[in-house]
Amino acid sequence: MTPFSFFAAWDALAAHSAPLLPAPNSLPWLRHTVWSLVLVALVLLLGTLRQGGRPGASARVWWLALLVAAWAWVPGVWGLAYWLRLAFQTPSLVAGLLALSVVARDAWVLGVLRRVWPVRGGLQAPGPAVAAQPEDRLGAWAALYLGAGVVLGWVLLLDTIALLPVSVYAWGFQPGAFALVCALALLPWVLVGAVAWRARGVWQLGAAVALFGLWRWPSGNVWDALLDPWLWFVLNGYALRAAARY
Repeated sequence: MTPFSFFAAWDALAAHSAPLLPAPNSLPWLRHTVWSLVLVALVLLLGTLRQGGRPGASARVWWLALLVAAWAWVPGVWGLAYWLRLAFQTPSLVAGLLALSVVARDAWVLGVLRRVWPVRGGLQAPGPAVAAQPEDRLGAWAALYLGAGVVLGWVLLLDTIALLPVSVYAWGFQPGAFALVCALALLPWVLVGAVAWRARGVWQLGAAVALFGLWRWPSGNVWDALLDPWLWFVLNGYALRAAARY
């Protein structure tokens, strides 16, 4: 097969059917919910950095985070989500679920969730207890997802500025891309087992794929469900910090 015929086959695969799109009435509340989660997590992470990286923000930081979340729900041009949507559209489902993990972790450390979910060993913050698990392969899965997210972001960036011979973003509307992402999301659970949920990003990716399969949030394109500019910048920062250690 010549390169020309390969690219022609790719374009035919990416355009052979109409994409499945989410219900329009579900988008406004989804957008406000995900933006509020991301903003709360951002404020909590800034509070964590201020106290030397120890999880569990103070009550003052929590009140500030809740105020920012409420601002994101204000309708119209006075709402924070309105301007963020103009610049960045909607955060990916993976970003929203990662933000939910940060909020749940800090709420557990602060003692809020312990009153609602008083089970032994319920929700643990990442730390020595997780690192001491015999399943050292969990860190490899987190590193794999980190690298995959960084590479996917660069590929989509090159696609956006038309430096690729094929449209990778358009392929995200097709069942083939969704099947590939499903296989990647299920692979840790098959190889490691139920303990895979402890790896960073594993359950978030699985839940994001499930939500996308049910409702096609947020745009009907699977790449938008996995990655967004904010999350991509964070992943690049983690990758650069990890590379600097070696």
